Amino acid sequence: MFHRSTSKRLVNLRDILLVAGSLLLTLAAHGQQVSSRNPLGIAMVSVPGGSFVMGSCLARSQRDVFLGRACANPDHDAKMNETPQRTVAVAPFQLSKTEVTLRHFKQFVVATGRESLVDPEFIRMNNQGDSAPVVRVSWNDAQEFVRWLNQVDGSGWRLPTEAEWEYACRAGTTDRFCAATTAEVANAWTADSSGGHQWPVALTLPNAWGLNDMSGNAWEWVQDCWADSYAAAPTNGSAVQGNGSCAFRVLRGGAWNSPIWEARAAARMNNSPDYRGNQYGFRLARSAP
Repeated sequence: MFHRSTSKRLVNLRDILLVAGSLLLTLAAHGQQVSSRNPLGIAMVSVPGGSFVMGSCLARSQRDVFLGRACANPDHDAKMNETPQRTVAVAPFQLSKTEVTLRHFKQFVVATGRESLVDPEFIRMNNQGDSAPVVRVSWNDAQEFVRWLNQVDGSGWRLPTEAEWEYACRAGTTDRFCAATTAEVANAWTADSSGGHQWPVALTLPNAWGLNDMSGNAWEWVQDCWADSYAAAPTNGSAVQGNGSCAFRVLRGGAWNSPIWEARAAARMNNSPDYRGNQYGFRLARSAP
């Protein structure tokens, strides 16, 4: 017959094993979401097709609220360029689990002879190790990377569209951030948590679909031309083309020096496609077979 102290130790051990087992199951679930890893070591996650409500709910005035005309779930940080909300259908595709890292970008630079990209400012801003997201990359540079990758690792590589990016960020939720309602603390490298620099990818918790660093760390270029609203934007998940004129491209997700509101799922900004911002990086997409 066991003594009471022995029985208590066994109960404690059982509890520890149960917690450990639960943790292993959680880790296994996230691991299963990586559907492929290419020769460069870029892990891709299969994103299921579906539809979602894109953009922000913006209550324009107290009068609208009083008269019952305000949206049902207003975001106090919403901007006009995040409206109007609309339902968008997205086809299945793949998205890289993390932002493209400095290690990945170095391989591109060496293979293509683009050493001119590595100027003193590039070196200064990319000083957090090979596992950190590469920054000081223009939209045009990202497109060059994509073209090279399509040559060395098959076809289908591209930047995500803005709709695909937000759909993958939200991962079936309506949260303001890309990972969880606790994103302000646990799941975003922003001005409040970064210490003034980008961090190695995948140190924070992934979202429900296994994607890391969708909020914060580095701004991410997407395919779309910039438009001041979604009034004429497509609802099939494709990119805004700009009718042949595209002076600005879209960035998503916020960066290590961003205020929290810039790391929201709906937040967006723009810049010239040839501008190499000190916090600008990118994430890869690939069309589903």
